[in-house]
Amino acid sequence: MNKTLSVMAFCGAMALAATAQAQQSGGVKIGGDVDMQTKVDTAVNAAVGKESLAKQQIGGVQGNVDIGGDLTQKTDVGTAVNAAVGNKSRACQNIGGISSDATCQ
Repeated sequence: MNKTLSVMAFCGAMALAATAQAQQSGGVKIGGDVDMQTKVDTAVNAAVGKESLAKQQIGGVQGNVDIGGDLTQKTDVGTAVNAAVGNKSRACQNIGGISSDATCQ
């Protein structure tokens, strides 16, 4: 039962992450003010395998960011789990941050 719930939570977190990221070709450009509020009760991200890589970003803007106005950002996270298991494993986690590159370095 725990494995089923874990897989369901992982899939749900991945579906939410796919809709929450603001990316476009050439970067992110916002001309006005930004009020960004993110609330996450539980987020799970995991990669298992020989060449594993797990990335998780919550409430952030990534990639060539240009904000022309004021930025107000509030992030509230209950539980965030990020894990990579296997040979050459890496795990990244960016919570409430603004980054020009969110990949593991």
